[in-house]
Amino acid sequence: MSLLLAGASLAAGIVGNADAQQTSPSTAAGAQAEQADRSPDQAGVTPPQSGTGEVSAPAANSTVDSPGQLQADAADAAAAGGDDIVVTGYRRSIEQSLSRKREANAFVDVITAEDVGKFPDKNVADSLQRVPGVIIERDGGEGSRVSIRGLGSDLTLTELNGNFIAGTDTGDPSRSFNYLLLPSTLIGSVEVFKSSEARLDEGGVGGVIINHTRVPFDLEPWSGTVSAEGTYADVSKKTEPNVSGLLSWHNESKTLGFLVGATYQERTNRTLSANADSWHWWTNDRTAKPAVDVNGNPFGNDAAIDYWNDGVNGGQKTLGGTEFNGYWAPQSVSETIEEQKRKRLGIQATMQAKPFDNLEITANYFRFQLDGDYTRNVIKIPEWGYGNFFTAGTLDKSGTILTGATFQVPPEGTLCRANTNPCTMETPAPQNYLAREKSVSNTYDVHAKWNLDHLSVDVVFGKTRSTGGPSFQFYAQAKPRNGTVNGNSLSAWNFTDQSIAMNFSPDIIQNMLNGVAQIDLGSTGSGFTNNSISQRYAQADVTRSFDSPFLASIQAGVKWRDGRVHRETGRFEWYSDAANTLRFQDTPGGALALPEIFYPDSLGNIAGGFETSAFPAINIGNYIDYLNGKYNGPVRVPEPQNLYDIQEKIWAGYAQANFKTDTVRGNIGLRVVNTKQSGVSSDTLTYENDYCVNGPDGQFDPNKPFGEDGNCLVIPEAQRQQRVFTQNAESKSYTDFLPSFNISWEVIPNLLLRAAASKVMSRPGYNDLGAARSLTFNSDPFTFDRAEFGALPGWFGNGGNFNLKPFRAWQYDAGAEWYFHPGSVLGFTLFRKDVQDFVVPVVIDLPQEVAGETVTVQQYSTQANGSSAVSQGVEVYAQHTLDFGLGAQVNFTYNDTSTADISLNGTDLGTSPLVNSAKTQLNASVFYEHGPVLLRASYNRRGEVVRGLLSGINYYDDPYEQVDLNAAFDVMQNVQITASVINLTKSEQRQHLGNDTKDRFVSNTYAGRRVYLGAAFKF
Repeated sequence: MSLLLAGASLAAGIVGNADAQQTSPSTAAGAQAEQADRSPDQAGVTPPQSGTGEVSAPAANSTVDSPGQLQADAADAAAAGGDDIVVTGYRRSIEQSLSRKREANAFVDVITAEDVGKFPDKNVADSLQRVPGVIIERDGGEGSRVSIRGLGSDLTLTELNGNFIAGTDTGDPSRSFNYLLLPSTLIGSVEVFKSSEARLDEGGVGGVIINHTRVPFDLEPWSGTVSAEGTYADVSKKTEPNVSGLLSWHNESKTLGFLVGATYQERTNRTLSANADSWHWWTNDRTAKPAVDVNGNPFGNDAAIDYWNDGVNGGQKTLGGTEFNGYWAPQSVSETIEEQKRKRLGIQATMQAKPFDNLEITANYFRFQLDGDYTRNVIKIPEWGYGNFFTAGTLDKSGTILTGATFQVPPEGTLCRANTNPCTMETPAPQNYLAREKSVSNTYDVHAKWNLDHLSVDVVFGKTRSTGGPSFQFYAQAKPRNGTVNGNSLSAWNFTDQSIAMNFSPDIIQNMLNGVAQIDLGSTGSGFTNNSISQRYAQADVTRSFDSPFLASIQAGVKWRDGRVHRETGRFEWYSDAANTLRFQDTPGGALALPEIFYPDSLGNIAGGFETSAFPAINIGNYIDYLNGKYNGPVRVPEPQNLYDIQEKIWAGYAQANFKTDTVRGNIGLRVVNTKQSGVSSDTLTYENDYCVNGPDGQFDPNKPFGEDGNCLVIPEAQRQQRVFTQNAESKSYTDFLPSFNISWEVIPNLLLRAAASKVMSRPGYNDLGAARSLTFNSDPFTFDRAEFGALPGWFGNGGNFNLKPFRAWQYDAGAEWYFHPGSVLGFTLFRKDVQDFVVPVVIDLPQEVAGETVTVQQYSTQANGSSAVSQGVEVYAQHTLDFGLGAQVNFTYNDTSTADISLNGTDLGTSPLVNSAKTQLNASVFYEHGPVLLRASYNRRGEVVRGLLSGINYYDDPYEQVDLNAAFDVMQNVQITASVINLTKSEQRQHLGNDTKDRFVSNTYAGRRVYLGAAFKF
């Protein structure tokens, strides 16, 4: 009964800041003395990467007991009787986590599952956000990526049982692990190392997160669990299943055991968002009216500011003559409804064997799979209407930010409607996107552990490989017009409380269904991107323990890793001829928009995120069915010349000495690592030389011939577009020496002081190692033909930066922990990271060499190195439970980062704090546990987060706060009902540009409130 008092959704054991283990505050000295009398194996002398389900720990100081040992501890406590209070369930879990503080040498946080299949939250990342100094990124409302102490998720090393776990998903390959792949029901515990030790893998400047799974020797024979749960979300109005199970067996002598576990989940995530893209300073004369903030102060990095039309005649005038000159405005605003239909599968198979008393072998297989069909519906109001339709605008109180604009078609026969070719309103330009993705991560490993007297040898070898990315993606854009007939005469937008409200003509959807619509063929196409990441690894560790009153053990080891990254791209085409040479987009009727390809009604259930009077949308599935029926396709067209292959070979060796006395313990060590990286990739240069068939007077004649669909006759792509692939081959090698030192001192009983210092490093992202650029040149004829759709002349694009240096940092920690009551603590940690060569994402107009000449690439998206910066702060935490079952856990983090100069190719881009850093973070959980009932309320607040540079200015995440509720009830022995409400507060995630105001709105996202109800059976 005592093992069933919390459910799969209920949080377990988040320890404040430096998680070491404590048997009991009042008996710590006795525990150390008892441990000194044990054999080396009993004393917890474990290797750095166990792979056995036990949490890795330094010699003679076990950091985390195995799940089976935790249960044994509870049984021993119950058998002891006397006046001791035997706690169970959630309280037992957090107190067990807390009791480990004393015997760890490093600053570590631990999260522990209360029981098999009962991890604290629905998602491992959601649990990690409750750890001091940890912030997460969300995808569809779920935690996906993790950052620690103000450093990006690429700088957090995530491991499974002590080794790298490969993960791929949408976009380019990344070092950052996507926690959507990892089922929480298979995880027994998680360690978050904030200070380093020589035995730990390098690669996490922010920190190292080790996820530990269970093994059969830790559980009773023929034990397991089965659970089923339903999930309901307000944004999808759907209830969907989540089932999981685990079965474990071993023989009586514990010489052979097997464990199998699986989890399956279906979920529809529906996200509502609004965006303001590509902010510029709009002025008629950048010298007379340069860019300023809301206080009228010019920017020191004016050259990095994006000026509309280069700051020459970039201001705008309404049709009534009101002039707008010298202000910030987005190039376009949009509203998006994204639906993600996900199926998640997790499988674990583990075998343990002990052929001899001193030899134990563990073999693991893990498969994590995430299948998804993603659709994105967007309505957008770009800057297209400023010349002919701009009738009104609003500014903020400073007069420097455009906060709203109205575009109206003038009456027939007036202004542009009196031209030979009457103007048409091209907005709201419905854009729709479909992607089918399947991400699969397979990991195999074998771990052998051999003990002889004071000597322990551990050997691990394995392979992890992940494949993923969109195997099929299709995008299309429509326009509410046909020829010269308008389907919409009004498009208006304005910022409302850090979001966007849009307004359109009331008959827009009916007009589009009546045929007043066209497909924008220049914004319609299909493709695929397939990624793979793999790593083979092998490691050997030797630990020699001593019976010395000072030297506990010496550890040494070597590790080899061979990582490879591959990406292949291509497209799908539909052809109108039998020879598959003429794309449908190049045919006279290709832009035909039949009524059945649109939804008959405005998309609804707008539960948050934005407001709109109408949301017209393409039914992307119907449109693809139409293309499949009318044309030959889809035909898969690979791009073998678009190369992207990266290899990374790493050799590392370490030595670490672990010392202890009656009151002092710690370790000192050195890790040496050599990294060899090589990459072959391709620059993709696309030349848009023309678009429409010329009019009688040539390329710039507005009297273009039109096809039956009302569009200009389009020149076939093969004749108007040129694509050039240029191969890049890069390689480099570097060696790092990474010393580390950790010390803990029990000053008086129940009061512990800690300190640590170490040097850490992280390697640049895979995309930068590939260094591939994707650049597009818009010629003057092309821009003339596509001007009404926002085409601008010149070069545009994005790319990697192979010249980025590895992140390196010296980090320092100091803290105090006071155990004022069994299961209770009050503590703090001071931390500082001196970071060199940190990376900042930037979007900037940048001079580059392209095809042998220097050109300015506009709105170029890449990464830039920052000079040295400092991240420092304090973490404060407390935990206490009253005897009648009411308890609380609270932690607060303050993080202050310095600013540093940012440069790229010798160009000064301004200054930036460390990106992904939040100045404050607060977590508070209040729970009540008595008898069969557990209730918990959790509050998480993350302060403003610094992101990259847009137009030379940092953009920021607004502060975010969320409340979650959890409950569990034991209806009978071994049967439990659980319930949760996630995002009770219906919170939304927002972003803004600049630190002087929030009026430069960037984005707002609402992923919904979710409700869970489930049952679990344990046997």
